[in-house]
Amino acid sequence: MTRKSWPRTRRKGFDSGEWSRPHRQRFAISCRIIYSILIAAWMTMQEGSGGECPASEKMPGCPCYNFEDGLFLECPGATEDSLKSALVNVISAAKSKEVVVQSLSVYELDRKVEELKATIFPLGSQIKHLQISHSGLREIDEDAFDRLGTRLQSLGIVSGQLQAVPQKALTPLTGLTSLDLEANQIRELPRHSFFGLSLIKLNLKGNEIAKISEDAFAGLEASLTDLDLSENKIRIFPMTSLRRVENLLSLKLAWNDVSHLPEDGYSRLDTLNYLDLSSNNFQVIPLNCFRCCPVLRTLSLSHNSANTVDKDAFISLIHLESIDLSHNKIIFLDVATFRANPKLRSIDLSHNHLHYIRGIFARLPELKELFLADNNILEIPAEAFLESISLSVLYLQQNAIRRIDSRGLATLGQLAQLHLSDNFIERVPRGFLDHCDNLSTLSLDGNRIRDLEAGTFSKSKQLRELRLQDNQITEVRRGVFAPLPTLLELHLQNNAITDMETGALKSLHNLQHINLQGNLLAVLGDVFQVSFDSTGSLVSIQLDNNGLGVLHNDSLRGQTSVRIMWLGHNRMTRLQAPLFRDLVVVERLYLTNNSISRIEDTAFQPMQALKFLELSMNRLSHVTGKTFSELHDLEELYLQDNVLRKLDPYALTALKRLRILDLANNYLGELHSTMFQESLSIRTLNLKNCTIRIMEAGVFKGLTNLYELNLEDNHLTALALDILDIPGLRILKISNNDFSEIDGESLNGMPSLQQLSMERSQIHRLSFDTFSNNKHLGKILLGNNQLHSLPGTLFSGLDSLREVKLDGNRFQEMPYEVFINTTTIEFLSLSNNVILHIDTSRLNGLRNLRELDLRGNHIISVSGFSDANFSRLISIDLSHNHLTALPMNFFVNANQLRKVELSGNKLRQLPGVALSARNMPNLGWLNLTGNPLTRVHEFSSEDKYPSLEEIHISRTNLTMVTGQDFEAFPGLLHLYVNNNLISRVSPSAFQSLRDLLTLDLSANDLELMPQARLKGLERLKLLNLTRNHLKTLEDFPEDLKALRVLDLSYNEIQSIGENTFNRLGNLLELYLDGNWLATVSSGCFASLKKLRVLDVSGNSLEYLPLNAFQPLETQIRSLRVEENPLRCGCEAQELWEWLRDHQKLIRGSRERDKEDGMGVSDGEGGLLRCQEPIELRGLVFLDLDPHSFCSEPLIVNLIIQDVRDSSVIILWQSRNHSGLHGYQVAYHDVDKDQEIHGKILEPTSRSIKLSNLSSNTQYLICIVGLGNWLPQADGKTPPGQFNSSVDDLVDPSSLEMLDSPTSRCTKVKTLEKARVIVVSGDGAAMSDSSGAKTVLTRRLGLIVGCCMGFVVFILLVSVLGYLKVKKQREAVKRDQQTVPPEYISYRHFSIQSGDAGHNNRVNNNQDAEYTSGYVNNEGHTTLTV
Repeated sequence: MTRKSWPRTRRKGFDSGEWSRPHRQRFAISCRIIYSILIAAWMTMQEGSGGECPASEKMPGCPCYNFEDGLFLECPGATEDSLKSALVNVISAAKSKEVVVQSLSVYELDRKVEELKATIFPLGSQIKHLQISHSGLREIDEDAFDRLGTRLQSLGIVSGQLQAVPQKALTPLTGLTSLDLEANQIRELPRHSFFGLSLIKLNLKGNEIAKISEDAFAGLEASLTDLDLSENKIRIFPMTSLRRVENLLSLKLAWNDVSHLPEDGYSRLDTLNYLDLSSNNFQVIPLNCFRCCPVLRTLSLSHNSANTVDKDAFISLIHLESIDLSHNKIIFLDVATFRANPKLRSIDLSHNHLHYIRGIFARLPELKELFLADNNILEIPAEAFLESISLSVLYLQQNAIRRIDSRGLATLGQLAQLHLSDNFIERVPRGFLDHCDNLSTLSLDGNRIRDLEAGTFSKSKQLRELRLQDNQITEVRRGVFAPLPTLLELHLQNNAITDMETGALKSLHNLQHINLQGNLLAVLGDVFQVSFDSTGSLVSIQLDNNGLGVLHNDSLRGQTSVRIMWLGHNRMTRLQAPLFRDLVVVERLYLTNNSISRIEDTAFQPMQALKFLELSMNRLSHVTGKTFSELHDLEELYLQDNVLRKLDPYALTALKRLRILDLANNYLGELHSTMFQESLSIRTLNLKNCTIRIMEAGVFKGLTNLYELNLEDNHLTALALDILDIPGLRILKISNNDFSEIDGESLNGMPSLQQLSMERSQIHRLSFDTFSNNKHLGKILLGNNQLHSLPGTLFSGLDSLREVKLDGNRFQEMPYEVFINTTTIEFLSLSNNVILHIDTSRLNGLRNLRELDLRGNHIISVSGFSDANFSRLISIDLSHNHLTALPMNFFVNANQLRKVELSGNKLRQLPGVALSARNMPNLGWLNLTGNPLTRVHEFSSEDKYPSLEEIHISRTNLTMVTGQDFEAFPGLLHLYVNNNLISRVSPSAFQSLRDLLTLDLSANDLELMPQARLKGLERLKLLNLTRNHLKTLEDFPEDLKALRVLDLSYNEIQSIGENTFNRLGNLLELYLDGNWLATVSSGCFASLKKLRVLDVSGNSLEYLPLNAFQPLETQIRSLRVEENPLRCGCEAQELWEWLRDHQKLIRGSRERDKEDGMGVSDGEGGLLRCQEPIELRGLVFLDLDPHSFCSEPLIVNLIIQDVRDSSVIILWQSRNHSGLHGYQVAYHDVDKDQEIHGKILEPTSRSIKLSNLSSNTQYLICIVGLGNWLPQADGKTPPGQFNSSVDDLVDPSSLEMLDSPTSRCTKVKTLEKARVIVVSGDGAAMSDSSGAKTVLTRRLGLIVGCCMGFVVFILLVSVLGYLKVKKQREAVKRDQQTVPPEYISYRHFSIQSGDAGHNNRVNNNQDAEYTSGYVNNEGHTTLTV
């Protein structure tokens, strides 16, 4: 049967005859599915009662569950025998009854089972749904499922190793409707792969399918509705295999290599509703390419590389409801792209590079969701969404929007969500939201809004959430938010608000959340003005990080619903009682970092529900008994970093539920017994750095729930430890006190102690019974004391001890005796002592040791490894010692050792045998930094390091890298040889490192890196060559195709060649900053299709290579160009325009640096500045008015020639500007200015002939350059900024007929029409025939003469031209100078496409009749009126 193919111009739907068959098919399918469901339900009811689960002891490893619809078995980690046994037990338990297993799920089947046999399913097995996942199955016997018969309805063999579809094994399963073979290793679907089955759903996702036979789905033509072929290797859309599948509804082909759809014109999928082609290789979406899927409703093309979409690409999809084109590289869409898709409900074009949206999404009456986030949209024009009346969700965040037309949303009465975050909007025009009656969410955060006009939100009566944070708003006036009675959330944080008028938020009766943090408010008046007979609705108020010194007593009046309030980081000095009088339900109050020195006794009295109070970093010196007396529900109280000197007795008595009390960094001096009462339930008490010298006996006696106590940095002595009688205490931190007199009974009052920190406590000795009463200790920190020895039984009985830190003491020898029986210790640190020698044989008691830290000692030798037992050791740190060599049996028995730290020693080469696989088979990480290495290891050594994945060899004496240095490291993934003296790299230095991912050669003395040195690194992802002395770059080899990050910063590179990076197609980040770059080839980045970050800052570029940046604009996310000596002249005008339109790329890079702490403020650096001319030096380039550095107009000269009675010829000269995408000629009769005629010309045109003019008439003629030009001083859009009409008549409101930087006008008057009278020699009028002959004779003579003159003229011009060219060539050879590259504009996407552009080009070619020597053979056009 022959199918129709739709012509380009056809936009109508199918006729009723064409649609009747698919409708009937879908109805039949629906009926069949409903019938199958009813039958299955009936059968389930009949079969579900057929058996019960056996006793659990009979089903080891296979739990069984009884449900109404049958038995469910789950068998994780099953073996062939255990699975068979479980099924036998199920059958036996049913006795004579027929038992049906509704579902059998087998997870991680024994990997030894590579073949599924029939014997695994005993006779009588009745299974409806079987799934075997994560197995090693490679084959399935032909009779494997014979015993399951027709009962089996769904089968899944997922994450196995099947090499092919087991067609013969599946043949008996005539009742099978669902087959899942996801994540196997199937490479091909041959003929009749599923013959004999009636599958409805087939999942082949995640295989390696590259070939599909034409008859692969034979037998499934009438049944198959859902097919998943995602994540395979399919290159050609499988139309020939699918066109006979009559009822296919859903097809998933995501994550394949499909680049186009079939174009044979007759193959069709008439029932397909859902098509997923995301993550394929589509670069172009051509004309009517989906005509093969006429009833498609959902289409996904996301995550491709599409940059071109034909305006009629979707013309056949008249039923399309949802389309996803996100994450592509689309710059331009024609206004007619979706005109044939009136049923569209959702369009996703986010993460593309659209600049303009004028009319593209207009007249889509059913459109509800439109996603345009993260494009480069510059404006919202009046007709952007015209008549798309159903639009309810609109995402426009992370674009470059500067201009908003007040009529942009005029027809969006159903709009509920509008997201405009992170743009460059400076003002919201009044009337912009007037027609959005249903708007509930409005996001304008992250823009540049300075002022809000009253009435901006006057019609948005349903607004519930308004986000205005991160703008530049300075004032909130009364009336701005007046018409928002339903607003719930108002976000104004991080602006520059200095004043809020009284009653500014008065009308927001339902407001629940107000955020004003990060502004400049010094005083807050009565902004809410809640009346005395009503209550506020606020639940949270955020006022922190302002400059608030004064809160009016009525500022919070009536706010009886507030539950959380932030007032921290302000300048408040006192808390008065009236301030919080109405906060009766507040639960959390933040007052940190103010200057509060006084709290009135009744200030917190109304806050009966308060649970959290933050008063840290204030100036409180005294807490009275009334300060917190009414806070009976308080659970957390933070008073740290005040100047507290006194807590009155029983000041905390009322806080019955207090769990956390923080009093750190105060001046309490003494702890009285009346400070903490018995009734307090404190679990965490922080008294760090409170200058405590005295603690009265029983001060903590009543704190029976105390879990953690911190007394660090005080002036306590060992006597204070005797007072600590806290039986339930688990964590005690008492470091930085004076416990030099500690004895065996000091810690007896804390028998439950689990963690003890006594660092920096002047301890020089410990008694053998110091911890005898602390049997539960698991962590002991004794670092930075004066210990030089430990009693041998110090840790005896501590069976839970896991971590011991003895670093920073005075041990000259390891305290071997204390570790004899400490078998539970896993982490041991003796760093920064003065140990000279280590005998590991005496540490055999540390059998469970996992990490050993011995850094910063004076160790010169280590021994005893043959008798040592460190079977669980993972990490050893011997850095910053005095080792010159390692013994050959170094940790020979530590088979689990993964990390060895040897930096800062005196090793001259890698200790080959000591670290080889013979001793350390699992060594994966090695650091040799800071050793005086002159070579990596002995070349003659046969020792290998197969498990080593990361090695650091920095700050050594290495001067070169040879081909033998890394041959012993075949498994190396990360190599760091930075900060050495390397000046040479041998050709084969890294060829043995086939798996290397990271290579760091930074901060060496390399002057050249030939491409041969980098060959073989096919998996390399990061190459760091920063801070060398590279002067030139050779083309990087193809072997680096996997490279993601390349850092060439801070070298001496002067130029970048055309092909330098051509083979780095997967590069994501490229750093060229801090070099001497003066020239960059225009195409040097063109092949970097995945580049996201480019940094060329800090170079010597006078002319930034715009032609090099433009191919990246659809993909790049951060561009750094600052600190170049930019020459700000006319040649930089287009650069200014491009950077302005793509300013978010530059903004993004600066913001990231600022977050990383590396950025500079906008006022001091981080911005591109002018170097020349001198009068502009130091000025920010993008802050300049382009006319200040280029006053030359676009149209340099305009000349009128050959004026006649009905025509004139116009010639013009234009300044070279690659942003130009065409000209518009416009003219009108001066006396009749109501009609303006015009036409659009190609950018190469330099002349035009205007015909059919009126004689003896004065005309005003203008030539207008078309392009996205800069705004004019009056703020109006310049003529020709956007795609203009090609009609002869021009809208007068869209064009001003006057001289401007982009247009030039002149006046001309046509000649009077001559009256010709022919007379004879005697004065009588001649007859018509004789007169005509005379005229023809004269004209013939004139034509012959003109031709001869023209030939002579051509000969003269040719001779003169030859002489002139010869002279110019000689002059060029003498005075050849570098000229800035001629740019190709990124705005070429705006050239009219589709029928309009085509007709324009055809007309131009047909009208070419005139050539002028003045314009030097440029393009020309004749315009006929």
